[in-house]
Amino acid sequence: MLQIIRDRLTGWVAIFFIVAIGLTLVVSFSGGDAGVAAGGYAAKVNGEEIPLVEYRRLYQRQLAEQQEIHQGIVPEVIKAQIQRDTLERLVQRKVVTQYVRDNGYRVSTDRLIAAIQSADAFQVAGQFSSQSYQAVLASQGLTPTGFERDQQQAMSVGQLQDGILASSFYTPTEFRRFILLEGEERAVKYVTFTAAALAENLDVSDEAIQAYYDANPGLFMTEENVALEYIELSLADFSKDIEVSESDLRAYYEADPERYRTEEERLARHILITVGPDGDEQAAREKAVAIRARLLGGEDFAAVAKEVSDDPGSAAEGGSLGWARKGDFVTAFEEALFQLEPGQISNVVRSEFGFHIIRLDDIRPGSVKSFEEARDELAVELKETLAEDEYFAAAEKLDDLALENPDSLTPVAQDLGVELKRIDRFTRSGAVPFGYNQLLVDTVFSESVLDHRENSPLIELDDGHAVVVRVTDYRPSVERPLETVKEEIRGGLLIQQAMELADERARAFKQRVVDGEPFEAVAAEYGLEVQSPGLQSRRSDKLPAELLAAVFRAPKPVDGSPVIRGQQMANGDYAVFRLDKVVPGKPESIPRDIRDQRKKILAQQTGAAEATAIAIDLRRQAKVIVAPGLFDEPEVL
Repeated sequence: MLQIIRDRLTGWVAIFFIVAIGLTLVVSFSGGDAGVAAGGYAAKVNGEEIPLVEYRRLYQRQLAEQQEIHQGIVPEVIKAQIQRDTLERLVQRKVVTQYVRDNGYRVSTDRLIAAIQSADAFQVAGQFSSQSYQAVLASQGLTPTGFERDQQQAMSVGQLQDGILASSFYTPTEFRRFILLEGEERAVKYVTFTAAALAENLDVSDEAIQAYYDANPGLFMTEENVALEYIELSLADFSKDIEVSESDLRAYYEADPERYRTEEERLARHILITVGPDGDEQAAREKAVAIRARLLGGEDFAAVAKEVSDDPGSAAEGGSLGWARKGDFVTAFEEALFQLEPGQISNVVRSEFGFHIIRLDDIRPGSVKSFEEARDELAVELKETLAEDEYFAAAEKLDDLALENPDSLTPVAQDLGVELKRIDRFTRSGAVPFGYNQLLVDTVFSESVLDHRENSPLIELDDGHAVVVRVTDYRPSVERPLETVKEEIRGGLLIQQAMELADERARAFKQRVVDGEPFEAVAAEYGLEVQSPGLQSRRSDKLPAELLAAVFRAPKPVDGSPVIRGQQMANGDYAVFRLDKVVPGKPESIPRDIRDQRKKILAQQTGAAEATAIAIDLRRQAKVIVAPGLFDEPEVL
């Protein structure tokens, strides 16, 4: 099957498509470092392994995102959480794929091929390339076999999810209640105890800092890292030094002049009449013949197409199919189209899709681009071709020399006449200038390169960019001295104290108001400004998100008595609010088309929630064993 796919698949494989399809399972059903596990697996789920490399790849991706958020330094407590969250996502994915497999969900080879070929990311001038397909997968560290298996698996899961979504619905009573709640508005006032302001008047003793440091040694470890020497080859560097002569360009053009010939194109419209579910082909043909008679009688083709055509893609455009060349349509349709003259309407044409009536609107003749017209294009292409030849030759030589001189890159750099570059600190999260590359990280921290200090083999980072590296120094993870983390601890403890003080004062404030003291008077005593935004909807942007959610979670006021509640914010602040009034939504104020649209969305959301519930239940029942050492100690979930 896989070879059939590779033979039939042609076209550029965009990275977007790899991500979009390759991560479908994670997105749809997801609600020391990762290299210490033994045995090549991260966990076993109901006896089936989750490969360690899959866990590492996802963990490093999540870690890289956090490094951007934290400007390079991710606290150890967050790293530990990322490790567990990463594994949990993979476990959920595994239990769902096991479920669809065991319950007979299957996707045929033809459907898989069609799905890949129809993706926008594969469309480049209407052409596909099997060679490019395999090359781009390789650049992402994927094999065609693994990629195709993952896509077929993802589509099987999609069958389950589509079935759930298709069976979901919302009753009129439920929908009316939703509209009442969604359109509800609430009148609220609130005050905020700001942790940062409170922290200005607090202090942390050296003794408290020392105690925290002693109690949490694992939070202040350096990241394992190495120093590297490397030789880098870039196709761009070769390209800029390439010069081509006029005779070279002309010879390149004359070697394949047909490639500069454009084919004739035809602009056409059609009306499609499909054969009904009863299979009455004669009725469909007679309908098509009657429609053709209307067109020959002078009716507007576009108007008739919009009225009767069964092709949803072109009917709305008056049957327009745009410009097309030979090979773009099925045989019967194409033969009829290329026999027409502009303005002529075809006889009724039968294809596997049904019965067509075709009108040819215009013809764009083919042409041949002269050497002068193609010269600039030729120059770019020829330079790229020559640069690629030099680049691949140099890459092959670099790989050979690195193997012949395993203990040093100096003679390799001298022989190639290139610069020997250095990186002082490279971690399992990567480093500038390479960013994060899984293959590079795995190679650097492999036994031969890290422990034996041998030159690496050639590592292709991406198309036209390769390196050979050598570890010159290794620095294990060690505890950072107190002096280097003292201010970091002080800041954390100050915020913690301020949050506790904000919580304490807010609770006292709230109790006084609950006991009957006026909200504004108590706020004035505390030196706080009362915020009065008035009626707020669920989509308001005038309140912090956590506070808005708390306001709409609060019970409705009874007999005119306001509701007093408190809410701690993500930044450590604490808000106390008074809910004075609730105004229900008005279903009759929403136009019918918008109500129908929302009802459909609600049904989809319900289906998605049901799908998530299935995943959660399967996860709860699964037996999951984590590989020893993955989180520094054996663990069973």
